Amino acid sequence: MSFAADYHIHSSVSPDSKESYQAIFQAAGQQGLSEIMITEHYECYTPGYQSRFFQEGYLEGYAEAFQNARQQYQGPLYIGFGLELGQSNENPERGEAVLRKFPFDFVIGSCHKIDNMDLSQYDYNNIDTNELLDRYLGSLLEIVRQDRYDCIGHFDLPKRYARRQGTDLEIDPADPRVEEILRLVIQNGKGIEINTSGLRQGAGDCFPSLPLLKRYRELGGTIVTIGSDAHRAMDVAADIQTGRELLMEAGLKHIARFRSRRPELIDL
Repeated sequence: MSFAADYHIHSSVSPDSKESYQAIFQAAGQQGLSEIMITEHYECYTPGYQSRFFQEGYLEGYAEAFQNARQQYQGPLYIGFGLELGQSNENPERGEAVLRKFPFDFVIGSCHKIDNMDLSQYDYNNIDTNELLDRYLGSLLEIVRQDRYDCIGHFDLPKRYARRQGTDLEIDPADPRVEEILRLVIQNGKGIEINTSGLRQGAGDCFPSLPLLKRYRELGGTIVTIGSDAHRAMDVAADIQTGRELLMEAGLKHIARFRSRRPELIDL
């Protein structure tokens, strides 16, 4: 592969990882990657909610740690400065301020939480999953409309947690809300990611599923990144080749790279 990249990686800067940048860079080199995108978390909450982790100074600390690590690195790997911005629709003012302040190369727009509660914390055997999906898709639609992202992250994420609890949960590609989301993504020149973490974390496939990816292509979508969502060095580049195969199976011809939040399409 002339272009081998992992566009979704977290280090110990994110509250759910303990991995160093040095270990991540080394692992990426050993896996033969040509570039990686570091995408530390920044979670938005409804105004007035106090986050334990995402306090004043968090992003300044990220930027400093990242720049120091990248300057110390001596190898050929391209290392991009990215962000995974969670449910920015819940606090648009904060989301805007974050993106104005820092020169990110790439921003993943994700929805991890409903009512400030992480999707992993719901009891999928004892809630109305249709209602949860309604609200999840509603959040994705708001994120897309408000346009503070470059690619939508792990489009059908709730299935990860539902399947871990023994409940099958699928988002229908023909759902009108899905169509609206995908059409707006395409219309606004944005993209989606193939997130391979579901293959190793209980979902059994990537996010999004192949039918959703095919629908994106049928509607005219072309911008797709592939990311492992690694929180450990050992998971860097995990199943990236499977993600490329999924792209081709969906009928897509390119993979995207980003610089200063501008996509470039590269032939598969």
